[in-house]
Amino acid sequence: MQNIKVLVTYHDEHTLLKSKIVQPIQTGCAKAQKLFSGMLRDDIGENISDKNDRYCELSAQYWAWKNYDKLGNPDYIGFMHYRRHFMFDDWSGNPNWCWLPKGNVYFVPTMTPEYLRHIDDKYIKRKLADCDCLVLKPYDVKNLKSKNIRTQYSKLAEQDVHTFDVFIATVKSLYPQFTREIKMLENGSLQYLCNMFVMKKELFDEYSEFCFSILQAVDSQIDSSKMSEVASRFLGYLGEFCLSIFVFNLLKRENVKVKELNGSYILSDEVILNPKRKYWYYYFLSKITIGSMRKKYKQKRKKLKQFIRYQK
Repeated sequence: MQNIKVLVTYHDEHTLLKSKIVQPIQTGCAKAQKLFSGMLRDDIGENISDKNDRYCELSAQYWAWKNYDKLGNPDYIGFMHYRRHFMFDDWSGNPNWCWLPKGNVYFVPTMTPEYLRHIDDKYIKRKLADCDCLVLKPYDVKNLKSKNIRTQYSKLAEQDVHTFDVFIATVKSLYPQFTREIKMLENGSLQYLCNMFVMKKELFDEYSEFCFSILQAVDSQIDSSKMSEVASRFLGYLGEFCLSIFVFNLLKRENVKVKELNGSYILSDEVILNPKRKYWYYYFLSKITIGSMRKKYKQKRKKLKQFIRYQK
């Protein structure tokens, strides 16, 4: 049986997802005000935890790459976020309730025991039984009225399109053998989102060398010392482009099998055991409270109503 680890990245305290395969990891620990219990940390051994403001969840990927033995040297390694998950059982939500228009990442108001079955270990094992790499289904930014990836990057909050141009030039310089895939990203509209994947160890090693050599080179060319908190996340965004280029390349390799999955976006990570009962509980509280508390319970009730309506 294959040894598999899927790390779930956390920057704040939220409901803990944990199993034999799924392991939570706290990112940015080097500068964190609080270290969370029951999680791996990205600041032990060789790491870039102190650069998490720029690398975002990729500081966990770097840690896993450089400290692989601490994970038990798994045959497969993967990454999700505390509120963005793969649907390993092929579940798909309501097409009118997607994170991005006409996408394959579906909103889920809150987690329930029924929901958690989508990421159960048995489904992860089944998906990887005849597979080398799992990623989310690619997203077409034309659905966001952007003609290509560069245009869409220019629309991101506080991101400078010059950074994208530096990225493209850097990849062309470091990896000319990826010219075809670079053009697919530069001129095309498809990309693999969220820095989420599960790969065989040898592919993960190759990808991490590819990804971090590029991002480190870009980082050295961009002055981020005066950037805002949002603007400074540019390397996290560029990581998605690294993943896209690499997966484009994997798809043409005859000896590599890639599977593309649906995903979920959790609006609230509170685990609710009985959604209908909880709905009426919030309904009652919204009637007997006033002010901000009434507003709070009305919002919770609304989310649960949406969940009950769209749940499959």
